[in-house]
Amino acid sequence: MKDIDPLKMIEFRRVEEIFLSLTRSHDYQEIRTPTIEPLHLYTATRVLSPQLLHRVYSFLDWDGWSGERVVLRPDSTVPAARLFAESEQEISRLCYVQPVYRFSTDEQPRELWQCGVELFGIPAVQADVELLTILLELLQKVGVDRDRYHIDISHAGLIQLILSYTGMTLEDQRHLYEVILTGETLSREDFSINDDAVFSSLELLSQIKGESPDYVLNLQSLLKNSSSEIEQSVIELRAASKILSDSGVNFNILPGTTANFDYYTGVTFRVVIQDIECVSGGRYDLLTKSLGAQQSPASGFAVDLMKLAHISNDGG
Repeated sequence: MKDIDPLKMIEFRRVEEIFLSLTRSHDYQEIRTPTIEPLHLYTATRVLSPQLLHRVYSFLDWDGWSGERVVLRPDSTVPAARLFAESEQEISRLCYVQPVYRFSTDEQPRELWQCGVELFGIPAVQADVELLTILLELLQKVGVDRDRYHIDISHAGLIQLILSYTGMTLEDQRHLYEVILTGETLSREDFSINDDAVFSSLELLSQIKGESPDYVLNLQSLLKNSSSEIEQSVIELRAASKILSDSGVNFNILPGTTANFDYYTGVTFRVVIQDIECVSGGRYDLLTKSLGAQQSPASGFAVDLMKLAHISNDGG
């Protein structure tokens, strides 16, 4: 854990105030969730990827007779979704400024202050465009010049659908996805992919970094005879790339922006400023259902507040 000294608190409050003012202007309501949550809340929702599971602060909440395994909040999206599910509102725009806690063996902080938004009840493409619009406005208002950052976008549902057509087991699909993320060359023989169209799709996703909506058009042409779900995924990815292109932002279309194969369902994105990832987010439409509530469209993003405050204060 690290202190936030008076000078850093000035940077912190500046970004916090800009964020809260901006989200209020877009009708988002501020929330704060408990620091301690049940572990099952996270395991049931599959938000704890293998990379994150071993970084969770977990302990037994013992009352002398029995106990429940609990965690220090490692993520703010799941508690926000729980709150939304309990509120039974059809549409909800929520925002927060609060820390999450993740164990680290290096110099990375274990208490990470995040400011984030979660949007429930509004499907893609409308919600994806709304989130990206807010994100671009936030970066502009805190003073991050467009030539100092780029945005990576992908579509988790698209790669999942294409991988499902390989006929591979889910574990093998996860492994292949990890290979694609690393940028390694795919081998038809190593992964026993017999379908030419499926293999060509995977090659296109893994070997090309798109930098314009034209890349999505090429993908759309290749997949034109595919399922309606794949066609819809391409439409969603194209809409996200178009808003970034129209805004003059540097961006890449990648096979994936997150290692969590099971959690995300649609467009995902991350912001990299001066080689530092400061923002990540995306669509997770299955989350509310995994909490025992009715399935609802859902998406959001979280900002590493201290990183953004430091970089923007340096004139980034």
